[in-house]
Amino acid sequence: MRAAVTTKPGVLEVASVDAPAGPGPNEVLLRPELVGVCGSDLHLFHGHLPVTPRRGDSLYPVIQGHEVCAVVEELGSGTASSGLAVGDRVAVWPLSSCGACYPCGVGRGSVCDAFELIGVHTNGGLAEQLVVAADHVFGIGDLAATLGAFVEPMAVAVHAIQRGRVEAGEPVVVLGGGPIGQASLLAAKAKGARVCLSEPVAARRERALALGADEVADPADGDLLDRARTFGGRGVAVVVDTTGAPAGLRSAIEMVASAGRVVVVGISGDEASIPLGPFTDKEFDVLGSSCHDRRDVEAAIEVVRAAGAVLEAQLGPEYPLDRAADAFELAGAHPESAMKVFVRVTG
Repeated sequence: MRAAVTTKPGVLEVASVDAPAGPGPNEVLLRPELVGVCGSDLHLFHGHLPVTPRRGDSLYPVIQGHEVCAVVEELGSGTASSGLAVGDRVAVWPLSSCGACYPCGVGRGSVCDAFELIGVHTNGGLAEQLVVAADHVFGIGDLAATLGAFVEPMAVAVHAIQRGRVEAGEPVVVLGGGPIGQASLLAAKAKGARVCLSEPVAARRERALALGADEVADPADGDLLDRARTFGGRGVAVVVDTTGAPAGLRSAIEMVASAGRVVVVGISGDEASIPLGPFTDKEFDVLGSSCHDRRDVEAAIEVVRAAGAVLEAQLGPEYPLDRAADAFELAGAHPESAMKVFVRVTG
């Protein structure tokens, strides 16, 4: 079968590789249709993803791709109760946890000490066939493939909004208008929150308004703090930082209301210098957010379905598998030009 293989940092080649032997017990064989290019894909592609290899002493070579929409090709034994059928279009939950460590023991498998991610620790969706556990596959009915592939990043946002305990009517500020920022906007609106999205790129602010933002702000204007306070009324209940930038965290701490919540979901290796006074003056919570669990995936499917054509219009472009390297180039060099870049694997 054909696959896009990251052979070493910075090198992606389309090659012929061995096809899976077929689904084992409690597994399904999938035909990936469409795969989204994620920021973490780019970190792995460039050799900057801080994860531990699970196979040998290197993450490479690897078939990347964890934002997968696929079609079921074959069901393994023991899957009769899964509700899946050959020909079903599905979204994939790409994370597996060990079930034995402390995070797993307290129901937080998304930060399992030994988690495995499809497309990172094991081969992913940029191939013509993929075998995954049946309980990691979710039927999406007649959803378009673009929406199916966006379920995984939406699940990241759903998890962040859940971590922030967002409730109906609360004012929420989302910092950053990239894919996870826009998805966080949708996830917060699905909870009934009022949302202001802060983003310096005008096209991303326009995208946020199209997706239902109550207000947008340009942090470059210099009045973001005043805008946030005005938007929040009595105070901003929740700030979701998707930027991964030290300045974003500092802004979040400044604008969150006393007794509010700051959720950090942006991935970064940067160090931040922040004032300590607000932690005791305002007694707010700071919450990290990583990946998702199966409940987040189930909720994400419904958020994506509700957004429907409005969301679908913001997604793309698509590149064929032979041009997977071009998709990575566009997503990395010009992230402001597209909310989500996809690779069309089959179909």
